Amino acid sequence: MQTRTIIVATVLTLAMIWPVEAAPPAPDWSDKLIHLIAFAALAFPFAHTGRFGLISVLIGASVFGAIIELIQPTFNRSAELKDWIADTLGVLVGIGLALAYRHARQRRS
Repeated sequence: MQTRTIIVATVLTLAMIWPVEAAPPAPDWSDKLIHLIAFAALAFPFAHTGRFGLISVLIGASVFGAIIELIQPTFNRSAELKDWIADTLGVLVGIGLALAYRHARQRRS
């Protein structure tokens, strides 16, 4: 589990700081959806194992998103508050999915 989480975090970091000359054509909201999905994928394994408190997962992953947004201008990318909000919403979705998964597993036992 930890290896997959490290891979997701590494790919996420590289994707969000990689310089982009011009974004590919896409609807305006699609970037935010990508942020939401990526951070849900990041938060899910942390929340589903139960090894970390859910508040810690929320704060840690949200701060991670904020740090990425803050360093993006260094890599010729723009920092956007809306991206960080989408990141944090994604963390909440990941936590919610993890809780639902945990609940479903407990019911089967």
